[in-house]
Amino acid sequence: MTQDARTPLDARYGTDNPHALRERVHETLLAEITGGGLPPGTLLGERDTARRLDVPQVRVREALLTLASQRLIEFSGPDSARVTRTSPAAARHTAAVLHGLYRTALLTAPWPLTDNRVQAVRNCAAAHARAASAGDGAEALACELALWDTILHTCANPPLHDAVNHLKPVWQRAHRVHLSPSGVGDTEWSPFLTACAIGDRRRALHHLDHHWQNIDRRLTHPTT
Repeated sequence: MTQDARTPLDARYGTDNPHALRERVHETLLAEITGGGLPPGTLLGERDTARRLDVPQVRVREALLTLASQRLIEFSGPDSARVTRTSPAAARHTAAVLHGLYRTALLTAPWPLTDNRVQAVRNCAAAHARAASAGDGAEALACELALWDTILHTCANPPLHDAVNHLKPVWQRAHRVHLSPSGVGDTEWSPFLTACAIGDRRRALHHLDHHWQNIDRRLTHPTT
């Protein structure tokens, strides 16, 4: 499967800044994979991709190496790769690890949360509800992840932050492929918001566990 050319990357990410260009190539391909523009099985030739994005081939190779470390692509030849396929079982594994990471964040965050953090959590929950009402599953998930990240950012734990960021795009793709959009509005955030507001970490943990266990059930029994 091949992809038609899109608009080349912004000129400000020129060859005079290889680090910025490498990051931009990775972000572009990552967005295409997680958003479905590059579906599972799509062939990504380094030369063709470099031509499509109007960047040096070496920057594409660097981006593909990063995507391979995230198990989003696998090399199928010396200068080509394919977008990997994802299964419900793999999605469950990813969800279980993210659950554990966000639980660690909640356990190690300074508690109670500051008023600003509580308001940020409320804002994310409200944005999630709006996206869910509009049937925008991708935006709803982004709002949900932003909610958990609000807790994560209080921990001052760079390895934890890096581990979450490594897995989030993997989860975004798995969520889009394996979870029905009709379920995006199932989450009731009120108990979690109340727990955050009154500084009840135990109740917040209970809600977090219930939320991710519900996701696991949906992945185990996708028709229920």
